[in-house]
Amino acid sequence: MSTLLPPLSAPPAAGLGTELPAIVTASVPGPAGMALVDLLAAHECPAITARRARRAESTGVDQDPIVWERAIGSNVWDPDGNRFVDLTAGFGVASAGHANTHVVARVTEQLQRHVHGMGDAFPGVARIQLAAALAAHLPGALDQVIFGSDGSDAVEASLKTAVLATSRSRIVACEGSYHGMSLGALGVSHYKDAFRAPFAGLMGRLADWVPFGGDLDAIAEVLDAGEPVAAVLVEPVQGRGGERTAPAAWFQGLAELCRARGALLIFDEIFTGFGRAGPFVQAGTPAMGGVVPDLICLGKGMSSGFPVSACVGTPEVMAAWGQSTGEAIHTSTFLGHPPGCAAALAVLELIDEHGLLERGRALGELMGHTLEDLCARHPEAFSGVRGRGAMRGLEVVGGVERSLVLCRGMLARGFIVLPAGTRGEALSFTPPLTMTAGQWTAALATLEGLL
Repeated sequence: MSTLLPPLSAPPAAGLGTELPAIVTASVPGPAGMALVDLLAAHECPAITARRARRAESTGVDQDPIVWERAIGSNVWDPDGNRFVDLTAGFGVASAGHANTHVVARVTEQLQRHVHGMGDAFPGVARIQLAAALAAHLPGALDQVIFGSDGSDAVEASLKTAVLATSRSRIVACEGSYHGMSLGALGVSHYKDAFRAPFAGLMGRLADWVPFGGDLDAIAEVLDAGEPVAAVLVEPVQGRGGERTAPAAWFQGLAELCRARGALLIFDEIFTGFGRAGPFVQAGTPAMGGVVPDLICLGKGMSSGFPVSACVGTPEVMAAWGQSTGEAIHTSTFLGHPPGCAAALAVLELIDEHGLLERGRALGELMGHTLEDLCARHPEAFSGVRGRGAMRGLEVVGGVERSLVLCRGMLARGFIVLPAGTRGEALSFTPPLTMTAGQWTAALATLEGLL
């Protein structure tokens, strides 16, 4: 294994992000963290960060959030000096670990050359190199890209592409799906009606929903009801929906339904891509029945911490945009932002030359069998394990109430974990792919102790 990545069996080492938790305050968060959250509450929109009183009212969990002061590898420190182990990778983003030295070095080099480019007007070198590198790593003919800054950007680019390529506007997506919070992405996200309802008057038409992994004949009926479909949008593994998977044959059948109706198939691999669920992407793998979509959305672990995303499609589909006449009809000020592109290129170097995918697969295998063992020992507490690779969900008996209690208990003991699923019925584990076996084993022992 490369020295740029800690081995799975690495012992705890100070400063390398492989340490176990150390809580030094009487409660979590500590006084310095609470003071900062008080300051935040005075100046941030009150709907963004939940304070203790609002959390207790809505969830029954009497807890202020911790404040992150620094993060390295799988470790996070708060302003009080408490050290945590991050079992979320910051919403699945820190694929190579927080502040990975190789990624930071490549970004630093880029910052010393130029920080900002000019979007669609004058491309930077890093953007050009990343476009070519993505094409080389993706299956099939997925080799033309539209860059964005976050997952919602990539999803919106894919929806626009589908409309142009088919001259249709109807989108079908899956129950339990989550594709982002911007208006277009929100309109195709089923995850929670509470996210969509306040903005229904702005979003226009919503997607038509079909069950994820559901009966294909019933899905065909939905596709054939009403106007022709532009695209079917699906996550290979539902992330926020609770690490839910579907059989390979289902994806094959879904692709056949799309082809028969002239609809595009879009894979949202913002969460699953860049090794999170095992392979580089799920597209084209046996888990998908070999299916390669017309469009794929990438983000999160793509850069291990910098804002960058991509919608990548086939030349045939992307040709629907036509040729640029000097002013692109889909662009942004920060399109192909140089530091983000440099970070993504650094992650690809870790994949190609330093074994990041293999490291992630080994961690994913460890996570899978140890979670299954935990379920077998405690059927009264846990009812199953979901997901693939280092993207796992642990189904909690007792639903969201019990999930939240366990999350709070884990945080108090130095482990950051979040609930997932449309009803919060699972604990979500998406750690950095560089997490050590010792950190993971300590997390499960702590969870088991809470029972």
